[in-house]
Amino acid sequence: MQELLDWLLTHYGQEHMRPGLDRIGKALKKILPEFHQTKIVIIAGTNGKGETTLRLSKHLESHSHCVWTSPHIERITERFRSECGEIDLDELKRVIQECHEVVLAEKLELSFYEFLFFAFCKWASKNPPEYLLLEVGLGGKLDAVNIFDADLVLLPSISRDHQEILGKRLDQILREKLGTLRANSLLIHFLESQYLCESAQRVAQAVGAKIISLKNEMNLPDYEFSLRNEVLAGAAYCHLMNKTFIAQEWVKAVSFLAHRGEVRKNTHEWIFFGSHNVDGMRKLIQFLHSGTYNFSRPPYDLVIMAFSKRNLWDLRVMLKMARKSGIGKVVVTTFDHPKAMPADIMEALSHEEGLEFVQDIVLYVQGQNKNQRILVTGSYYFIGSFSKLLGS
Repeated sequence: MQELLDWLLTHYGQEHMRPGLDRIGKALKKILPEFHQTKIVIIAGTNGKGETTLRLSKHLESHSHCVWTSPHIERITERFRSECGEIDLDELKRVIQECHEVVLAEKLELSFYEFLFFAFCKWASKNPPEYLLLEVGLGGKLDAVNIFDADLVLLPSISRDHQEILGKRLDQILREKLGTLRANSLLIHFLESQYLCESAQRVAQAVGAKIISLKNEMNLPDYEFSLRNEVLAGAAYCHLMNKTFIAQEWVKAVSFLAHRGEVRKNTHEWIFFGSHNVDGMRKLIQFLHSGTYNFSRPPYDLVIMAFSKRNLWDLRVMLKMARKSGIGKVVVTTFDHPKAMPADIMEALSHEEGLEFVQDIVLYVQGQNKNQRILVTGSYYFIGSFSKLLGS
């Protein structure tokens, strides 16, 4: 797996946003017609895209479907899923080699993300499925997945993130996300504010898309994000199956953090959850303080967090929330990854009160008492790096 990742980095560089559909359009021009009978589902939004996608995939397990998600946490194969599970590594290598030969022959210029999406589409086109579930990487209108015309668009949330690309106002961010809509598409969303609901209605009407607001179906607190994602996935499933959607039937016990996992290893219990932006951190803390997960003592002995490159204001806000939340002792660290928080930002944050900053997290954890409950949160890239570290 690491050899394959190294090969990809050598030939396609680090993963970063390159807005535009021209490059991926040239790569997929011969492949797109293969999906003429496939229902296309695009999942956009700020937080909750990945969980909503995987929950819908679970409901569709008896139907042929392929699932594109990004970024991967531990394995590149996570981005290539079907009803049978993740793609086999040897098969992925074959598909990547085949696509790389096309890139060379046609002199295509694809980014890391675009090339992997090209490979995913090539893989899925060999036996076109009934459904294609495509999680947007960043934004929507200019993301590679928008080369497809969506039959169904799912929108779990909108909040401020990647503002340097998507804009600073929520309505600007919403319009970028809803660039995935087409005439006769159906948008199903679980937006929280009336302002965003009305904005989404206007965007949908302008392109001739239909719209369903789940806020009108039921009232769930915004910190019940897993329940909201499950209800959204349930509404999508009912639409695809031509079944009647009854919102209350989808409100059931949802395992907290089920999509990222819990593991007991090295005498500790580790819980992984990605809260990589201000809204994600806020909802995580709200959830931990809610009646669903109420506590009389901190639920974690230790909270380890690290972030990708972000503006200093966002980082300070997230650390302040974590410090005041009472969910456990907070330790901030860094990790070895091109997208990790730079050392100078780490230094600037290290003067924040009530937090412990650790450079060597391995040595630090080895010095802890046994049988601790430890939450690992922050950047998904950090969670992936830390999970590999824990495995070794």
